[in-house]
Amino acid sequence: MMRGEMMKQPNDLFAVMLSVALWLTLALVPASQAQADDITLVSLKAQSEHLGSKVWSGKFRGLNGRDYNASAFYQSENPEFSATALLMLRPQQAVSWLLPISVDAGYQSKLYAAAPLASIGFGAAISLNRLSVLTVRADNLLVAGGAVSERPCYDGYRRRYHCGTGLAWTDFQRQDIDRRGNLAVPGLHIHYIRRFSF
Repeated sequence: MMRGEMMKQPNDLFAVMLSVALWLTLALVPASQAQADDITLVSLKAQSEHLGSKVWSGKFRGLNGRDYNASAFYQSENPEFSATALLMLRPQQAVSWLLPISVDAGYQSKLYAAAPLASIGFGAAISLNRLSVLTVRADNLLVAGGAVSERPCYDGYRRRYHCGTGLAWTDFQRQDIDRRGNLAVPGLHIHYIRRFSF
Protein backbone atom coordinates (compact mmCIF):
# COMPACT_ATOMS: atom_id res chain seq x y z
CA MET A 1 0.00 0.00 0.00
CA MET A 2 1.40 3.43 -0.90
CA ARG A 3 1.65 6.25 1.62
CA GLY A 4 -1.05 8.41 0.00
CA GLU A 5 -3.52 5.50 -0.10
CA MET A 6 -3.42 4.89 3.63
CA MET A 7 -5.27 8.06 4.65
CA LYS A 8 -8.18 7.28 2.31
CA GLN A 9 -9.36 4.22 4.23
CA PRO A 10 -12.74 4.70 6.00
CA ASN A 11 -11.43 3.59 9.42
CA ASP A 12 -8.63 6.14 9.25
CA LEU A 13 -10.97 8.98 8.33
CA PHE A 14 -13.30 7.92 11.15
CA ALA A 15 -10.40 8.02 13.61
CA VAL A 16 -9.41 11.53 12.54
CA MET A 17 -13.00 12.79 12.77
CA LEU A 18 -13.50 11.14 16.18
CA SER A 19 -10.23 12.61 17.48
CA VAL A 20 -11.16 16.12 16.42
CA ALA A 21 -14.67 15.83 17.88
CA LEU A 22 -13.42 14.53 21.23
CA TRP A 23 -10.76 17.19 21.67
CA LEU A 24 -13.05 20.02 20.59
CA THR A 25 -15.61 18.85 23.15
CA LEU A 26 -13.00 18.77 25.91
CA ALA A 27 -11.60 22.17 24.93
CA LEU A 28 -14.94 23.96 24.59
CA VAL A 29 -16.68 22.78 27.78
CA PRO A 30 -15.51 24.77 30.83
CA ALA A 31 -14.63 22.73 33.92
CA SER A 32 -17.40 24.35 36.03
CA GLN A 33 -20.07 23.48 33.44
CA ALA A 34 -18.67 19.95 33.03
CA GLN A 35 -19.13 19.30 36.76
CA ALA A 36 -22.63 20.75 36.65
CA ASP A 37 -23.42 18.32 33.85
CA ASP A 38 -21.95 15.43 35.87
CA ILE A 39 -18.86 15.11 33.69
CA THR A 40 -15.39 15.69 35.14
CA LEU A 41 -12.07 15.63 33.33
CA VAL A 42 -9.98 13.56 35.75
CA SER A 43 -6.73 13.57 33.79
CA LEU A 44 -5.33 14.76 30.49
CA LYS A 45 -1.86 13.88 29.20
CA ALA A 46 -0.55 15.01 25.82
CA GLN A 47 2.91 14.43 24.37
CA SER A 48 4.81 14.95 21.15
CA GLU A 49 5.39 11.23 20.78
CA HIS A 50 3.84 8.49 18.64
CA LEU A 51 2.26 5.82 20.87
CA GLY A 52 -0.22 4.27 18.42
CA SER A 53 2.27 1.70 17.06
CA LYS A 54 5.80 0.42 17.59
CA VAL A 55 8.20 1.91 15.04
CA TRP A 56 11.36 0.01 14.06
CA SER A 57 14.67 1.47 15.22
CA GLY A 58 16.29 0.60 11.88
CA LYS A 59 19.30 -0.97 13.61
CA PHE A 60 19.92 -4.68 13.03
CA ARG A 61 22.63 -7.29 12.64
CA GLY A 62 22.80 -8.87 9.17
CA LEU A 63 23.36 -12.53 8.35
CA ASN A 64 27.01 -11.67 7.67
CA GLY A 65 27.39 -10.58 11.33
CA ARG A 66 27.77 -6.87 10.53
CA ASP A 67 25.73 -4.20 12.31
CA TYR A 68 23.62 -1.95 10.08
CA ASN A 69 21.95 1.36 10.82
CA ALA A 70 18.98 2.26 8.61
CA SER A 71 17.35 4.47 11.25
CA ALA A 72 17.15 7.43 8.83
CA PHE A 73 14.42 5.55 6.94
CA TYR A 74 12.27 5.40 10.13
CA GLN A 75 12.65 9.04 11.24
CA SER A 76 9.33 10.86 11.51
CA GLU A 77 8.60 13.27 8.67
CA ASN A 78 5.64 14.91 10.45
CA PRO A 79 5.11 16.22 13.98
CA GLU A 80 4.13 13.45 16.39
CA PHE A 81 1.23 13.81 18.82
CA SER A 82 -0.69 11.54 21.16
CA ALA A 83 -2.96 12.18 24.11
CA THR A 84 -4.94 10.29 26.74
CA ALA A 85 -7.82 11.58 28.82
CA LEU A 86 -9.98 10.13 31.57
CA LEU A 87 -13.55 11.37 31.95
CA MET A 88 -15.70 10.62 34.98
CA LEU A 89 -19.50 10.58 34.65
CA ARG A 90 -21.61 11.17 37.78
CA PRO A 91 -18.56 12.06 39.93
CA GLN A 92 -20.50 12.60 43.18
CA GLN A 93 -22.35 9.24 43.12
CA ALA A 94 -21.49 5.98 44.89
CA VAL A 95 -20.66 4.49 41.47
CA SER A 96 -19.06 6.81 38.90
CA TRP A 97 -18.48 5.71 35.33
CA LEU A 98 -15.04 6.15 33.75
CA LEU A 99 -14.34 6.77 30.06
CA PRO A 100 -10.64 6.51 29.11
CA ILE A 101 -10.05 8.09 25.67
CA SER A 102 -6.85 8.03 23.60
CA VAL A 103 -5.86 9.62 20.30
CA ASP A 104 -2.73 9.47 18.17
CA ALA A 105 -1.95 11.61 15.10
CA GLY A 106 -0.21 8.72 13.31
CA TYR A 107 3.32 8.33 12.00
CA GLN A 108 4.94 8.93 8.62
CA SER A 109 8.49 8.04 7.57
CA LYS A 110 10.14 6.92 4.34
CA LEU A 111 9.42 3.21 4.96
CA TYR A 112 6.89 3.08 7.81
CA ALA A 113 3.47 4.70 8.11
CA ALA A 114 0.78 4.38 10.79
CA ALA A 115 -2.65 5.97 10.35
CA PRO A 116 -4.19 8.19 13.06
CA LEU A 117 -6.17 6.29 15.68
CA ALA A 118 -8.70 6.87 18.41
CA SER A 119 -9.62 4.44 21.19
CA ILE A 120 -12.08 4.37 24.04
CA GLY A 121 -12.53 2.17 27.08
CA PHE A 122 -14.90 1.85 30.00
CA GLY A 123 -14.70 1.53 33.77
CA ALA A 124 -16.17 2.38 37.17
CA ALA A 125 -15.07 4.08 40.38
CA ILE A 126 -16.88 2.60 43.38
CA SER A 127 -16.91 4.45 46.71
CA LEU A 128 -16.51 1.73 49.35
CA ASN A 129 -16.80 4.22 52.21
CA ARG A 130 -15.97 7.85 52.97
CA LEU A 131 -12.21 7.27 52.71
CA SER A 132 -11.71 4.55 50.08
CA VAL A 133 -12.46 4.05 46.39
CA LEU A 134 -12.03 1.02 44.12
CA THR A 135 -11.53 1.70 40.41
CA VAL A 136 -11.80 -0.90 37.64
CA ARG A 137 -10.99 0.26 34.12
CA ALA A 138 -10.55 -1.42 30.73
CA ASP A 139 -8.61 0.72 28.23
CA ASN A 140 -8.70 0.55 24.42
CA LEU A 141 -11.78 -1.65 24.10
CA LEU A 142 -12.79 0.01 20.82
CA VAL A 143 -10.01 1.14 18.49
CA ALA A 144 -10.57 2.94 15.19
CA GLY A 145 -7.74 3.54 12.72
CA GLY A 146 -4.08 2.82 13.37
CA ALA A 147 -3.42 0.70 10.25
CA VAL A 148 0.31 0.19 9.59
CA SER A 149 1.95 -0.07 6.17
CA GLU A 150 5.62 -0.66 5.38
CA ARG A 151 7.85 -0.55 2.32
CA PRO A 152 11.06 -2.52 1.63
CA CYS A 153 14.66 -1.47 1.13
CA TYR A 154 16.71 -2.75 -1.85
CA ASP A 155 20.24 -4.09 -1.87
CA GLY A 156 22.82 -3.69 -4.65
CA TYR A 157 21.19 -6.55 -6.61
CA ARG A 158 17.69 -4.94 -6.33
CA ARG A 159 16.57 -7.61 -3.87
CA ARG A 160 13.94 -6.41 -1.41
CA TYR A 161 14.58 -6.68 2.33
CA HIS A 162 13.17 -5.18 5.52
CA CYS A 163 15.33 -2.33 6.86
CA GLY A 164 14.04 -2.75 10.42
CA THR A 165 15.07 -6.40 10.81
CA GLY A 166 17.38 -7.24 7.90
CA LEU A 167 15.10 -10.09 6.80
CA ALA A 168 14.34 -10.79 3.16
CA TRP A 169 11.07 -9.00 2.34
CA THR A 170 9.15 -12.23 1.64
CA ASP A 171 10.34 -13.74 4.95
CA PHE A 172 9.34 -10.59 6.81
CA GLN A 173 5.85 -10.61 5.24
CA ARG A 174 5.28 -14.21 6.39
CA GLN A 175 5.77 -13.23 10.02
CA ASP A 176 2.81 -12.20 12.15
CA ILE A 177 4.29 -9.15 13.86
CA ASP A 178 2.12 -7.16 16.25
CA ARG A 179 2.96 -3.47 15.74
CA ARG A 180 0.22 -2.14 18.07
CA GLY A 181 1.42 0.48 20.52
CA ASN A 182 0.26 1.49 24.01
CA LEU A 183 -2.87 3.26 22.73
CA ALA A 184 -4.15 0.27 20.76
CA VAL A 185 -3.62 -2.70 23.10
CA PRO A 186 -6.48 -3.47 25.51
CA GLY A 187 -5.53 -3.27 29.17
CA LEU A 188 -7.24 -3.83 32.53
CA HIS A 189 -6.43 -1.58 35.52
CA ILE A 190 -7.65 -2.13 39.08
CA HIS A 191 -6.76 0.37 41.83
CA TYR A 192 -7.65 0.67 45.47
CA ILE A 193 -7.38 4.27 46.66
CA ARG A 194 -7.34 5.17 50.34
CA ARG A 195 -7.90 8.83 51.09
CA PHE A 196 -6.25 10.46 54.07
CA SER A 197 -8.03 12.92 56.30
CA PHE A 198 -6.61 15.27 58.94
